[in-house]
Amino acid sequence: MKKKLSTYQEDKVLISAAKKDPRAFSALYEKYFEQIYIFIFKRLQDEEIAGDVCQDAMLKAWANLGKYEDRGFPFSAWLYRIASNEVNLFFRAQKKMVTVEIADTHVKTMMTELEIGISESESDQDKLLKVLSNLSPEHAEIVELRFFLQYSFKDIADFYGITEANAKMRLYRILEKIKKTWTANS
Repeated sequence: MKKKLSTYQEDKVLISAAKKDPRAFSALYEKYFEQIYIFIFKRLQDEEIAGDVCQDAMLKAWANLGKYEDRGFPFSAWLYRIASNEVNLFFRAQKKMVTVEIADTHVKTMMTELEIGISESESDQDKLLKVLSNLSPEHAEIVELRFFLQYSFKDIADFYGITEANAKMRLYRILEKIKKTWTANS
């Protein structure tokens, strides 16, 4: 009976094959296209543009596969970083602000975690959104992944190619910054 390879081991085999023969990248493309597309679509909210940006991200991954180094993190983390960069390039080219569709429940969850906003009133929610809009793009992305896209710490760690502990530490430092800004503006 043949032992099934883990995703990490399977990816190593596929990456090695694609580095030797660029046509073999199609297996990685097929495996990851949908999840990268969904990630991009959640940020852009437009199917056609998301498809184009995803295609650009996958082409960039294919073109730069020779530079890919296995550092012990999932291959998907590398793809997510490329996809994130492509989304940011798209927004810069369009000179658009990043917009995220935020459900009230996500804002309330964040307020509860931060222990801010006594009544969770609409004005408190608006105030929190204003504080969030002043975050750096890197910090806003981590908050977006955790609270608005509902990523687990493991997913965030995979996305950035870091440990789960580091992902938690980054998020909690950002939350402390948000809390200080909230308190200073109260």
